[in-house]
Amino acid sequence: MNPLDALSALTQVQLPATGVNFQPTGPTIPGGAISESFQSQLQPMEIPPIAAPTVSVGAPDGPATWGHMVQQMVMEVNSKQQTAAQKVSDVLQGGPTPVHEAMVATEEASLSFEFLAEMRNKVVDAYQQVMQMQV
Repeated sequence: MNPLDALSALTQVQLPATGVNFQPTGPTIPGGAISESFQSQLQPMEIPPIAAPTVSVGAPDGPATWGHMVQQMVMEVNSKQQTAAQKVSDVLQGGPTPVHEAMVATEEASLSFEFLAEMRNKVVDAYQQVMQMQV
C-alpha cells in the first residue's frame, strides 16, 4: 500500500466514540473505499501502561547505594533517548521501523526524562529544607 492510499483511507475513518465521519478540511486525495484487510487493522489497540523504573537498593542484582541507584536511572533514561533517536533516524532514512514505533519511543524517552528531572527537583528541595533547619 502506498502512502497516498493510506492517507485517503484515513480520511474516511469513522470515529468509534461519536459515530461521526472524519472529513478533512484541505484538499482530498482520490481513492477508493477502505479495503477489508486495512479496516481490520484499524481496531483499537491495548496500550500497556508505562511504569516508573523499579530499582531496589541493597538487592543482590540492584545498586548498593543511593548514588548507584541514581546512576542506573540516568543510564536507563540515556539508553531510552538513544533508542528513540535511532528509531527516528531509521524512519527518516526510510528504514523498516514504523512511524508509530518511533513516536512511542520518543514519548517514552521524554516521559522518563521528565520523571528523572522531577525526582531531582524533589531531592534538591528536600536538601534545601534540611539545610534551612535550625540546630
